Amino acid sequence: MNKILLTTLSLATAISLNAAVLATAGDIKVTDEDIAPLLQPQGGMHGMMGDVKVSEADKKNMIDNVIKYKLLVKQAKDSGIQKDPEYKKSMDMMADSLAFQVWQKKEFDKVKVSDADAKKFYDENADKLFMKPDEIKAKHILVDDEKKAKEIIAKLAKVEKSKLKDEFSKVAGAESKDPTAKQNGGDLGWFSKNQMVKEFGDAAFALKDGEMSKTPVKSDFGYHIILKEESKKAQKVPFDSVKDMIKESLKGQKFQQEITTKSDELFKKANVKYTK
Repeated sequence: MNKILLTTLSLATAISLNAAVLATAGDIKVTDEDIAPLLQPQGGMHGMMGDVKVSEADKKNMIDNVIKYKLLVKQAKDSGIQKDPEYKKSMDMMADSLAFQVWQKKEFDKVKVSDADAKKFYDENADKLFMKPDEIKAKHILVDDEKKAKEIIAKLAKVEKSKLKDEFSKVAGAESKDPTAKQNGGDLGWFSKNQMVKEFGDAAFALKDGEMSKTPVKSDFGYHIILKEESKKAQKVPFDSVKDMIKESLKGQKFQQEITTKSDELFKKANVKYTK
């Protein structure tokens, strides 16, 4: 039931009262709301990356398809389909669903979660939910050939420690097959161990600050030479940076509990009789 409630709630919150007109065909209008669902990414990681980018030609094609759909809808209505018993039955079902969605959104908006509630949850769960893991800052050089990797290590091993970082960046820009290396000198920024493939993560975290890998590190991408620059220990994510996220999560949980309780109470009061 919870899954259904969350789904219908998301539909209800998508309702907007303002829409820009993109095209007309007689008395038919196509608005940005009509094509918005077509611009949303479907599943996977892309769900966190915002709207899909489309060309003007693709956008026009979407608008044209919506116009065609609305023209067919108009023809269906002109045929008198709305007087059909099946249509009326379906409308009743849709009316029930819409009433539930709108009511549910209004009930959700009534739910309040205080900063104190969020802080209590944070304090009770900080060690397991809000810990930022150990991180390091590193550069790498990636090549296809192990022999080439060993030659680069031998060359860089002769560089004075105070100059190694700059020289490493220069070699990365010239030799690394990482497409970003020419711009950033092989810089990977800060990362945790499991953000990288296992072979790379294990090797990088085993190095001391300022140390370069003495042998090539093989992964599915090729052979890496790693320079570990800095490291920092695991630390708690500050409460203020996650407060709003916690409050939204607690609000959803509280809402689900209230709806479940309400539905159970209504069920107990109803005179339910099983006929079979």
